[in-house]
Amino acid sequence: MLPMVAFELFDKPRRLRFDVNALSDLEEAMGTGIVNLLQEENLGFRAMRNFLWAGLKWEDRGLTKERVGNMMTKYLEEDGDLASLMSVVSRAIAASGLFRAPREGEGEKGGNAQEGTV
Repeated sequence: MLPMVAFELFDKPRRLRFDVNALSDLEEAMGTGIVNLLQEENLGFRAMRNFLWAGLKWEDRGLTKERVGNMMTKYLEEDGDLASLMSVVSRAIAASGLFRAPREGEGEKGGNAQEGTV
């Protein structure tokens, strides 16, 4: 099971987890790839709601984007801030391990290709 990040910013303790399915759903919902979504100029309310929805729905299959938006609204009205939400999302993306840099000596083919071979 992929690592997750627990947090209590909303209605109850939640666990944010990003796996390939969650990130694929996020990309589909946003109409662009994850690399574009992670650029600061793209991180508005719509993106944040979709990040949270994609990362939370694994344990709450009935979770809708609208419900996540309502939770965000309540959180922000109670003096929460977007920076805290982004911090939780960033930690969960990092914890997923899906964006690791290749280890030294690993090529594009996972380190199995030999130099000079086709």
